Amino acid sequence: MKHAFSLGFSSTTAQSAEFASADCVTGLNEIGLISVNNISGTLQDVEYVIARKADEQGASWYRIIQMYEEQHADNWRVQAILYA
Repeated sequence: MKHAFSLGFSSTTAQSAEFASADCVTGLNEIGLISVNNISGTLQDVEYVIARKADEQGASWYRIIQMYEEQHADNWRVQAILYA
């Protein structure tokens, strides 16, 4: 069974790109969208992967817009918007 989420989780690891909630992105420049499939682990592991991908793309902020748990437990598909 798939579960859909539209909220991100605040980061506790040190990265350049940081999570931004929907009400905090006003005025930020959207610079891209990333989609990552087959992320294994906990929700914190998922956010760490997204933060690293956002950092690789030169983003200062990211907002997770979709998060689905695949049929195998702890296997995730995620989309996030990147902001400068």
